[in-house]
Amino acid sequence: MTEQEQIEIRNITQGLRASKEIFKNLIRDFDPKTGLEGLNSTHFRTLVALDEWGKDCMKGLCTRIGLEAGSFTPVADKLMNEGLVARIPDSRDRRKTLLSLTPEGEKVAQSLKEQMGLHFKGQLDVLEPATYKQFQDALDLMSVVNRIIKEKNE
Repeated sequence: MTEQEQIEIRNITQGLRASKEIFKNLIRDFDPKTGLEGLNSTHFRTLVALDEWGKDCMKGLCTRIGLEAGSFTPVADKLMNEGLVARIPDSRDRRKTLLSLTPEGEKVAQSLKEQMGLHFKGQLDVLEPATYKQFQDALDLMSVVNRIIKEKNE
């Protein structure tokens, strides 16, 4: 590997780490008002993931929200007990079940997304307008790259 290739790989790795840190810093003080007791950030991330990507198996949700599969069962159980998520059969594989938002779960997820958007906007108000625009452009580009990589891997 050439020195230039090593630099490029290091820059990609640092950029990806920075994007993860940006998210952690933006979400750090997020305290949504849902009226539901006992839900934590993992529950919230699960609801938003289901709203964004639709029904999914537990393993798929774990991958999306960054959890180990074994630690997700209590999360799913809590969301089901609250009436926010339901288990449904997978039409492609009868051995599997999927998690899906209930109508109440959809309402809570929409509220979470609105609150999160306002929270992020407040956090990003410290940026100068030109820097904010560059940040938005970078996020748009990352979404394009992600879609291309995802399509290639499917």
